[in-house]
Amino acid sequence: MAGLSLIKMYSSDTDEDEQDEGKKEDTAKIINKLALPESILSWKGVAHHEEVIDDPLDHDGRIRSFKHERGNWATLVYINYAASDGLLAWMNSVLKELPVKGDVISELHISLSRTLILKFHWIESFAENLKLLCCRFNRFVLQLTDVRVYCNEEKTRTFLGIYCQNDDGILKCLIKALDDLLAEYQLPLYYEDTSYHISFFWCLGDQQTRLRKILPSLTSSLNEFLAENIEDNYRKVNEIQCKIGNKCYAFELR
Repeated sequence: MAGLSLIKMYSSDTDEDEQDEGKKEDTAKIINKLALPESILSWKGVAHHEEVIDDPLDHDGRIRSFKHERGNWATLVYINYAASDGLLAWMNSVLKELPVKGDVISELHISLSRTLILKFHWIESFAENLKLLCCRFNRFVLQLTDVRVYCNEEKTRTFLGIYCQNDDGILKCLIKALDDLLAEYQLPLYYEDTSYHISFFWCLGDQQTRLRKILPSLTSSLNEFLAENIEDNYRKVNEIQCKIGNKCYAFELR
């Protein structure tokens, strides 16, 4: 109740003229002594009265799929993918074959969820529940197969990705358990038409038609590379990552 009492000291504008100078000075001294807790001072976020204006020019023309709001944290569950130097070289080599202009993606990953909006007060419990979920599943292996084209729901960006296959079904069961967890928080589930992939190239707009024409050539080139670099065909997955705002979590599989 002490906090409410302090608020009352400077919330009444109508009686301000009737207060004597002594009371004003006492109130000012009390307010000046109030300091924000260290835990709040360490938070990194948007100032209370600041409105975030998203300018696509600041992000190579990319448009946010949802409005930034204080207290909402962009969240993604994914598998981190550290490509070999050889695979990175192959990704860069195919740029000259593409009929559209774009960029290679530097931070490679395999998404296991949509981009989610997590409320601040959900973060701790969500991270803990995700950790417990991962403990229930064995480590598994992904195999790289072919090149496919993808487009976001807003049709503002198109991607090229390497499709990843999991033969033992562990990843499918993991996604089902993750969807059950998301449902508890009333968050959108993963796509019904699942296609696990490593996006390595993006461009603006809906360019699916143009890029689909060269998919056979890109897949042939990828398979040729994989035949010569057997170690790049498979990747063992030991942990699942989750990025919430600017903080990353890693949860080990058993």
